[in-house]
Amino acid sequence: MLSFLFARESVVGIDIGSSMLKVVEAVSTNTGWELLAAAVDQTPPEAIKDGVVKDVHEVAAVVRRMLRDAGIKAVGAVCGISGSQVIVRQVQFPKMPEAVLRKSIRYEAGKFISASVEDSIVEFEIVGDAEEPGQMNVWLVAAPRDMVDSRVAVLEAAGLEPLAVDVEAFALIRSLVELSSTDRFLNETVALVDMGASHTDVNIVSRGEFALTRNIPIAGDSFTNAIKNLTACSFEEAEQAKLEMTSDCPLDQFEAAERDNRNWRAVQPLIDELIREIKRSVNFYHSQFPEGDTGSFVSRVVLTGGSSQMAGIDRYMAAKLGIQTETAQVFRDTAVSADTLPAELKAKHEPVLAIGTGLALKELVADVKQKAA
Repeated sequence: MLSFLFARESVVGIDIGSSMLKVVEAVSTNTGWELLAAAVDQTPPEAIKDGVVKDVHEVAAVVRRMLRDAGIKAVGAVCGISGSQVIVRQVQFPKMPEAVLRKSIRYEAGKFISASVEDSIVEFEIVGDAEEPGQMNVWLVAAPRDMVDSRVAVLEAAGLEPLAVDVEAFALIRSLVELSSTDRFLNETVALVDMGASHTDVNIVSRGEFALTRNIPIAGDSFTNAIKNLTACSFEEAEQAKLEMTSDCPLDQFEAAERDNRNWRAVQPLIDELIREIKRSVNFYHSQFPEGDTGSFVSRVVLTGGSSQMAGIDRYMAAKLGIQTETAQVFRDTAVSADTLPAELKAKHEPVLAIGTGLALKELVADVKQKAA
């Protein structure tokens, strides 16, 4: 999506989050793909608001430092976008050549998005014939222009050449599903749940095909602010308290262990509400199919993002959802070699690097597919 393709020996994926910045460098090899380096650092405070980078130069300075310290030499870069303002919808259009649709896509998009088309960047992908004769299915993507432009500006200010701006949901599917070394996700319907700082994205993938995405405004900062309001401490102190909350007892064991943890009492209602919203997303997806259609059943939830690292959150969610839940194993069961990455980095940040990995691989995978076509 939104590609400006240039061949490069290696590509760096830049995952610009409101709380954390993640960079991953990848390269094509004779046998597939390899991750060369990765790094994680804090996003400058208040630098990002509603998905728009407000302090481009401050964020770019951190990215430059991360690239230098990690020894990343790549010049070409891919970044991602997500959030409630990013629209991803499958729509139907009368059959027409791609070139014809491109001339009219902005007009057609106005029928499906509430935001101003003039203030949006619109892209599309034709995915095949629709059931209705003479119609075709098209994935329509629209994002606020200032969100996209601010991220491109960060890459340029960091001395990088923007190759593409991808939808983070697509990057997740690439790293966890498309490039898995097993076919387990290709034979079931899974919900990829990315728990960031400002929001949680629920992405449903059915037999390897993207089906639905939904943004939920409950995430890591919500949990931190709940502790902050309870204890009247600073945000930084509350963040540390959140990280320490499960240091000696996983979330799913609090009740059985009869732990009287006041931070958990503040956070639990929000996590339970988040789980209810995930369940609503799954139920909405199920409602699109005839009753009794087992093919639509979401059989697994896979967690990524910083908040997925709270000990026991996967088992806690599984008990509440009634669906098998696991934390993503980005660097295991994958066709992408990550042997070069430090073991400590992988152990500490594996689910956090899922999107950055998918971003780094976007143009490399597309290039291989193009050569094979």
